[in-house]
Amino acid sequence: MTATVSAGRLFQGTVDPSKNEWQPFQWDEPAQATQTHGEVALFRPEGTSGTLTAGLWRHHAGAPGANADGSGKFVWSSPLGDECAVVLDGSAILTVVESGRQHTVGPGSIVYQPKGLRVEWECQAPYFKKFWTTWDGSQSTGVHHDDVTIANISDNPAVWTQNDFTEPVEGDLTKGEYVVFFAEGTTGTLMSGLWRTGIGLPGCEVDGGLTTPYTGVRGDETILMLEGEAHLRNDETGEEFDFRAGDLIAIPSGVHVTWTSKGPFHKKFWVISKDALPE
Repeated sequence: MTATVSAGRLFQGTVDPSKNEWQPFQWDEPAQATQTHGEVALFRPEGTSGTLTAGLWRHHAGAPGANADGSGKFVWSSPLGDECAVVLDGSAILTVVESGRQHTVGPGSIVYQPKGLRVEWECQAPYFKKFWTTWDGSQSTGVHHDDVTIANISDNPAVWTQNDFTEPVEGDLTKGEYVVFFAEGTTGTLMSGLWRTGIGLPGCEVDGGLTTPYTGVRGDETILMLEGEAHLRNDETGEEFDFRAGDLIAIPSGVHVTWTSKGPFHKKFWVISKDALPE
């Protein structure tokens, strides 16, 4: 999952990077000494605005800061920015330090932790892994979150929103449907949720497939594929990519791509970020 720094470049990766891509995860935790816990593999080093990074983090026996059985406990205040994460393996107990509220998360859990909220992460033995995206913009939204937000990749609310948007060249489009689990972060524009296409869904073909031009008009998009398959073409460079469940995709805002979801069904977890306050 080695990434080349280029704000206009698409990044691709997988939830199972090679062994040599994992590095000890060290950060400066406010009011504490420098911390080192677990290992990180970087997938997305940047976005077109703000500070945007994404990758994998894991905790296990032999990892920095872990106990002999792979468990471990530490305080994480997400100082790098608001974090949007999906638990891939293992379980953890999250305790908000200031309030004592507790949440237990496991495979499929979606966790939104705002920057500055001190949370004790207690990873259970023998192994824990998550996909994460952190975002920090230059303008405060004024929104205060006093708790983490928990959802799940299998959540299926009664009402999904038809995905209507306007492309600069192609005009008004309707492509699939989505649900938002986290609508506003502490800085800029940050939102995250699920998107799906398939038989009988808005804008899709009879077989459930869908093809759409896309330039990330809402902001940079970071994606974890959950179900189905998709093909992506970078229309500016001619590069083509095939994705399936477990793959990671980073689409910079403003880069024209053609996205093709294959039938009968496709679903992804998405995070959209932009260094401008919501209109």
